[in-house]
Amino acid sequence: MLQTRWGGIATRFNAHNTRLTSLTRTGTSSYHASTTPHAPTVARRVHIGRSRVSSITCARAGTLRPLRLPTGSSAPLAIDGPTLHSAFPTKTVIFLVVVVAAGLYFVEIKTEDWADHVLASFAGDPSATPLHFYKDREEVDHWAHYHIPNPSDPLKDPQVMKQISDQFAKIAFGWEIEPEESLEFEIPVTHGIRFRSNEPCEDYYAIGTAPGPGSKPWNYWSIYDGHAGRHTAYHLQWTLHPSLSRALSNLSPTSTSSVIHATIKDVFTSLDDELMSRAKHAANWFPAANAAAISALTPAFSGSCALLAAFDPEQSKLRVACVGDSRAILGRWDPLEMKYVAQPLSTDQTGFNETEVARIKEAHPGEEDILDPRSGRLLGLAVTRAFGDHRWKWDNDFIKQLQSQFWGTAPRPQSKTPPYLTAEPEVTETDIVRADPKDKSTKSDFMIMASDGLWDNISSEHAVECVERWLEAKERGNGKVSQDPRMQQPIFSNSFNVDEGVEYDAETGKQISWKAEPQYFAIEDDNAAVCLARNAMGGTRRGLFLGLLSIAGPLCRDAVDDTTVMVVFFDRISGDGKKKAGGEKKSSWWPW
Repeated sequence: MLQTRWGGIATRFNAHNTRLTSLTRTGTSSYHASTTPHAPTVARRVHIGRSRVSSITCARAGTLRPLRLPTGSSAPLAIDGPTLHSAFPTKTVIFLVVVVAAGLYFVEIKTEDWADHVLASFAGDPSATPLHFYKDREEVDHWAHYHIPNPSDPLKDPQVMKQISDQFAKIAFGWEIEPEESLEFEIPVTHGIRFRSNEPCEDYYAIGTAPGPGSKPWNYWSIYDGHAGRHTAYHLQWTLHPSLSRALSNLSPTSTSSVIHATIKDVFTSLDDELMSRAKHAANWFPAANAAAISALTPAFSGSCALLAAFDPEQSKLRVACVGDSRAILGRWDPLEMKYVAQPLSTDQTGFNETEVARIKEAHPGEEDILDPRSGRLLGLAVTRAFGDHRWKWDNDFIKQLQSQFWGTAPRPQSKTPPYLTAEPEVTETDIVRADPKDKSTKSDFMIMASDGLWDNISSEHAVECVERWLEAKERGNGKVSQDPRMQQPIFSNSFNVDEGVEYDAETGKQISWKAEPQYFAIEDDNAAVCLARNAMGGTRRGLFLGLLSIAGPLCRDAVDDTTVMVVFFDRISGDGKKKAGGEKKSSWWPW
């Protein structure tokens, strides 16, 4: 890196501290906007890439002949041939000397110093300003008056509020598989998001195509909602799809549903057993505070739900396996009611599920206090099935040992007869209706998969109705919801009134709550998953919606959870499926 002498290190500090910060949602979920109309003139930092000096070549003016001196001769040497003239004129030499001297005076070769390292420590946080160097009081006053932002000011401007709303698809990391990409990658059209509330986000997901029974291609979608950290969910994102594909591909293509379901269940439980066994082995064999042991224990210390959908396109059969409270529902067209109806593909596994309550009570007789009927929690955990979660699967003495040796968490106070959790899923099977979008006589099914961050504020029925309205708007807009002629433009104002349907009670301590209902639906996004998330977070209630987006962490987690949504459309897409010119695959939709 080359840097001008003029300005020196102070210039770098000022250049960093006075740069404009665009309006964005930072890692702390706050917004910043600053302008510098009266910024003092400072020397600009010059960035120069690797310099290259072209080689200078001189053409020969003649041919030098080898010299032979007579023995004992003292005569002066003579060169036979034409006189050689320099190809490097004196003026050129003088010019280069001057240029080099000027360059050495004005530009110095500079390696990274402590200031660069300070800035690097804030990588990913462009609004951080750790360097404060001012030459006089005037510069200090200027900084204080013009460069320290008031975070609330931008959010009082309706135009800024609209810009934030328009950027929600990016804030939620929306992605789409378009119809032509569906043909190319041989997977149904899918829309998805991953809205981050926790930092780091504890939701993970996976999508792809892999061999099923008889090694025929199947499609897979999965969502992993982690808790007590992201590590178990992260582990499942790596392992579940390939493990399940390997097991299913060993089956005959004529395998019965019961065999397929048993295989899916075995893969889930085997993965959890391997994860927990590896962790326990490391804890028993490695010394305290050992890095390898901690690495093996981390996925066991955390936990995760898992929701997986496996689709056999040849048979149009969909299998859904659920562990925890992530949920999958099917939207199916009812020709009698002339609307889409919600059909459950999974059941939430919590203390509110009577079947789960009966199963746990049978496995742990006499322990009536392990399930809280008010919160549906099992020994404090919101779900009754999960991967990982060592405190619900190991005995208290061993958990205390891990607490002392590897910074583990304390045992659950009421734990007496573990394990209380299992990673065995419930599996459902559904025949999917697939139709050509051009055929108006019938309509294809669609599937909504989401972590509980979505379902906390919207019911299954209303989620299906939201997607139905989205499909209608898309049809009116000739394939684009944003071009729907009936779309109502959002209204943003500085109203100090609480949005309709938002409830709270300061006296009793009841926190803000709301439900996404059709009268508040905002159908304005071209991505169906983004549309669902927007409406679950307020819809047309713009004050609530922007308020949720502007909560800083870690408080954001108390208002809205990490939210992963995938909407799968089972239309039969026709086409030749040809790849792009040159055989290069388009992969811009990939979410990673």
